[in-house]
Amino acid sequence: MNIRNNKDSPRLNALIFAGVSIPLSLALAHFILYFLDPSSVWWNFYQENYWTELTVSLLTGILMYAILFGLINFLSRWVSRKALFKNNLLVHFVLTTLVVVIAMFLLLCIEDWFYDWYCTDNIVPGPELERAFRSYVIVNLVVAAFVNSFYNAYVFFERWKRDITALNKLTILSHELKESALRAELEVLKLQLDPHFLFNNFSTLTQLIQINQADAQLFLSNLSRVYRYVLAASKKNIVTLEEEMKFVQSYFHLIKIRQGEAIALHTSLTAADLKKGIPPVTLQLLIENAIKHNISTIQQPLEICIESSGDGFITVRNNLQLMKIDYKGTGLGLSNIRKQYQLLSGTEPRISTTESAFVVALPLLNF
Repeated sequence: MNIRNNKDSPRLNALIFAGVSIPLSLALAHFILYFLDPSSVWWNFYQENYWTELTVSLLTGILMYAILFGLINFLSRWVSRKALFKNNLLVHFVLTTLVVVIAMFLLLCIEDWFYDWYCTDNIVPGPELERAFRSYVIVNLVVAAFVNSFYNAYVFFERWKRDITALNKLTILSHELKESALRAELEVLKLQLDPHFLFNNFSTLTQLIQINQADAQLFLSNLSRVYRYVLAASKKNIVTLEEEMKFVQSYFHLIKIRQGEAIALHTSLTAADLKKGIPPVTLQLLIENAIKHNISTIQQPLEICIESSGDGFITVRNNLQLMKIDYKGTGLGLSNIRKQYQLLSGTEPRISTTESAFVVALPLLNF
């Protein structure tokens, strides 16, 4: 993503600013002078050869302010590039104003020398002329300082806009890269989950084939339907709890084929919670985890309960009747659930164990 602005834009803006500010500055200086002293001897200069003298005055004034503006533009941008002044607005302003005022004073002295040489026939030297010249110098110095301040404010504003634009673009780029990394990491997790799901169910199918081939055939038919959901869910980062529960019901039918009355599933979920989100296959992994680690017989049935807790979580609970020789699984199930929640919401499931139950509280996600 390109975050650099067009280099020609600042130059064009500077030319436009100069085209507007030079005549305005000249007009402002003369307006202030006339307002302060309409009868000043300074205006005697225009009494004879009005148009000639006016043209000379305008040309010298425009030239003087053009030189001044060129200096302001160069100085402002040069100082802005120096690390010492770049982020110190006060030093930047004081330094540029001081240089501009000195430069303007020198330009006024040159202009005065020019008028001394050009024409003084209708201007008589004396205290009034000196007073008028002092007023002329002071007013033009004030106008020069004002132009410098205004232009520096403009330069800082333009730089601030560029910085904000660049920051926004970098932020967007950072978010895009983060989302891309998130999608890639979630895809890796899903690739881990799919073979994990297949491995455990094919192990169940192998055992079932040895016991009852008809049940094995029915199991395989249900397994194909369940796995279609897994394939569809693998394209999503979040599914609704309602979708997940439909899948769980189908999956639990597979378990019932083998376990019969040795296992039971109870659900109590609110309609509002069913509309919330959950990482796909999360509940299946927790049911699978409960079956792996606990005894389940008709005399000691494994009870699994999925219910709303009313605090933005759902709880998955199973009674604890651990096998004497614990099953050593791959450990992908719970770790993947934690990791997916970290990536999707930054909130992890709460896992707790009591003397009689193993409980996992899953945060519900918003779409």
